[in-house]
Amino acid sequence: MNLFSFYFPTRLVFGQGQFSTLGEEVGRLGKRAMLVTYPSKSLAGTVAQAVDLLAQAGVSTIIFDQITANPTHTSINQGSQIAQHAGVDVVVGLGGGTPMDAAKMIAIAAPLKEDIWRIFEDSIPAVGSLPMVAVPTTAGSGSEATHYAVLSNRDLNRKEGFARPQFFPRVSILDPLLTISLPPRMTAETGMDALTHAIEAYTSRLASPISDLFAAQAIRLVGAYLRRAVSDGTDLEARENMLMANTLAGIAITHADTCLAHVIGEAVGAVFNTGHGVTVSLTLPAVMEFNCQSSVEKYASITRLLGGGDGLNDRDAAAQSPALVRALLGDLDLPSGLAALGVRDSSLVTALVNRPGMDASNPRPADAEAYALLIQGSLLPAMSYWAVGGN
Repeated sequence: MNLFSFYFPTRLVFGQGQFSTLGEEVGRLGKRAMLVTYPSKSLAGTVAQAVDLLAQAGVSTIIFDQITANPTHTSINQGSQIAQHAGVDVVVGLGGGTPMDAAKMIAIAAPLKEDIWRIFEDSIPAVGSLPMVAVPTTAGSGSEATHYAVLSNRDLNRKEGFARPQFFPRVSILDPLLTISLPPRMTAETGMDALTHAIEAYTSRLASPISDLFAAQAIRLVGAYLRRAVSDGTDLEARENMLMANTLAGIAITHADTCLAHVIGEAVGAVFNTGHGVTVSLTLPAVMEFNCQSSVEKYASITRLLGGGDGLNDRDAAAQSPALVRALLGDLDLPSGLAALGVRDSSLVTALVNRPGMDASNPRPADAEAYALLIQGSLLPAMSYWAVGGN
């Protein structure tokens, strides 16, 4: 058995109606909260309810909603400065991965009074980080269960995922009722993000028997419930199971990391400012083609977890796995290929993915030629590495 460690300090509060515990949970950690969210009309009622729940618990609240998709170092610095001046002692991230990641970074940056990009690039110790509570309203990013946050620097055309133990939320409140209003397209994109996390953690070189348990169950749940959640947003069984899949996949990537779909997806997002979930999921089939014969048993298992592989040996079942993901993308009416998002072949993307060590977690080593074919294949409607001559 391989060597591994497992550490997960976040307390998960899961179930319908658990959002009502927000004031109680935050009140244990502080009395002056910054609520980090995005300026969304669909979330306005939830934000107002959050403020009321916090007030009932004796917690005053400052709302910071100047966060958009792919949070930038400038917006994080702005939130950090507001938190400093207001004497904030606890941070709440409410929404999808963007506000939860932003809340994590503000919680680190505010006490340090430093530029967030410099904190990461110079590895400044996160002394005195504020406690953070996560409340996801989507089922995809897994940020409520990870020690990761993704940050963009528009000045440098960079988008990086950073890991800090302080990024683990103290508490994550997981209430599937908060995901009911999520539109079908966003349900599909975030659900595919969760699937990408799960598949990449499951096949990572850093996977362990424990991370595999979380990843495999997440794959199975997405395969069984994502179509239902997209088809009928009020299907509470589907919503609950997708929220569970999202969190399980988050725990899995925390301990096993991700692979080349995230390497390419984050590079594309840095250059073209595309949404994270849809970008990594449109890159996933080509990456699966690249990897599947290097990790036959795992990819055969993925096929079976997604409901395929009947009568096939492991090698043939492994080769079927990318097609099952493409079929799921089609059933969800998501775009076919990165070109549909306005992405084009770019030397900037190529330079970002070709940095040393970017394939460290991937089951198969990648060189410049492989990256070029993976990017080219992901741009196509077929989303296929094999279609452009890869083997």
